[in-house]
Amino acid sequence: MYFTSFATILVLFILLVIAITFVYCPTQGDKQPDDGLSMISSKGFNVYNRTADFTLVSTSLTGEFDRPFPPAHIILPYRSYHFEVRTTLFKKYSAYVTYNVVSGDETVGNIRINMRTDDEAPTTPTTIVDFINGPIRYENGGTYVTIFDL
Repeated sequence: MYFTSFATILVLFILLVIAITFVYCPTQGDKQPDDGLSMISSKGFNVYNRTADFTLVSTSLTGEFDRPFPPAHIILPYRSYHFEVRTTLFKKYSAYVTYNVVSGDETVGNIRINMRTDDEAPTTPTTIVDFINGPIRYENGGTYVTIFDL
């Protein structure tokens, strides 16, 4: 008698799992309609902190970052942070990050970095330092900015 009840419950459970699989398919549930015109992707950018004693503390993140939007963060010496910025053919995107340059518990400078993707094919990424002050200097590359001590 016990075996028959167990077998019935097991068969009902398997049928329930099969029914749920047909009713809810997660690969189809989250798809957005695609008109075939927008090929949105992203381009990666990096900020490298190559200072010996300065921590970079983000104070502002704005613009057209790809999802998920980057959180506030800290870049310790000899570490880096990676961003993804949207890119689409025939469109320009810009995203901005501003860092305070911190030594101990004192802010000694700041830097604002603009990350851009152009509408050319292939997409040409650029980084622009909008402003910089304090005891730091930078090296600018197409997809990165490296920050050094003076």
